[in-house]
Amino acid sequence: QKNIGEWHGAFVQFSPTGQQVKVTPSVLTLKESEPGKTMVLTLERTTPAGETDITRQTFHYPGPAPYVLFFESGAFAQGTPQWSAFGRFGAEMSLKVGDKRVRYVVMYEATQQYTSQLKYVTLIGEIQKQGTTDGTAFDADALTISQLLGDSAGCSSVIRATEPLTTAPTITGTSQWTLSAEGALTCKEVVGDREQSLTLVTDGPPTSDPVISFHGATEADLTYQLMLLPKGGYCLLPTEIRKEKSFRIEVGWRSPAGDRTRLVRYYDARGVWMESALIKDHI
Repeated sequence: QKNIGEWHGAFVQFSPTGQQVKVTPSVLTLKESEPGKTMVLTLERTTPAGETDITRQTFHYPGPAPYVLFFESGAFAQGTPQWSAFGRFGAEMSLKVGDKRVRYVVMYEATQQYTSQLKYVTLIGEIQKQGTTDGTAFDADALTISQLLGDSAGCSSVIRATEPLTTAPTITGTSQWTLSAEGALTCKEVVGDREQSLTLVTDGPPTSDPVISFHGATEADLTYQLMLLPKGGYCLLPTEIRKEKSFRIEVGWRSPAGDRTRLVRYYDARGVWMESALIKDHI
């Protein structure tokens, strides 16, 4: 319900090295055709040639694809429920605050070594049209590493794979995030007796580069990259996904005042999606 309306923005695709590849202006409209039952999604994208490409889709609640999960704030996540070394793997994750939202499309491709390598990240910054007034530009500076340094504690809402996807009840928990000036990153989320944690380091103090590489304590651990994006966005992603290694897909959005929203999808060592968490904190 909180995503109903007309959203103006652009699809901005980035390579794994953080370079901007292309920009595609867009208008996405979501309307109810049958209140509480059926919705119609219309996506208009402007091609480099100036032509308009229109896609329409009708779907029933709760969403346009299997495993789409909505949080009370209007944030949502959907993606491949099972990682496989033989096909494409990805997720779409969206964060919403007021009349603005940022959507992320993260895509991996299979390799001949039976792993998955990050292929691209697409950031879609959108602002909602209000009544007869056009949506104004979504102006926000690119995130800098200094804005993520320090300690933060917050609260989380968790949707587990074992819950019915149509109702998606949430469980609450706590979170901690620490990024030191020396390049040590620790993320920990606790819900009941279950804990999700990640400890990473860089080879030196974080730089101003748009992509910062992190590694675990041993060579067997997955490497991650922190990608700093426009409009106050970022994502923390494994550079490569391998068999028998648990991992997370995390996206975030930080306001100039330091308020931050994070959305995380967790996968176990089998590559099975286990749960998603929406986290609110302050840096």
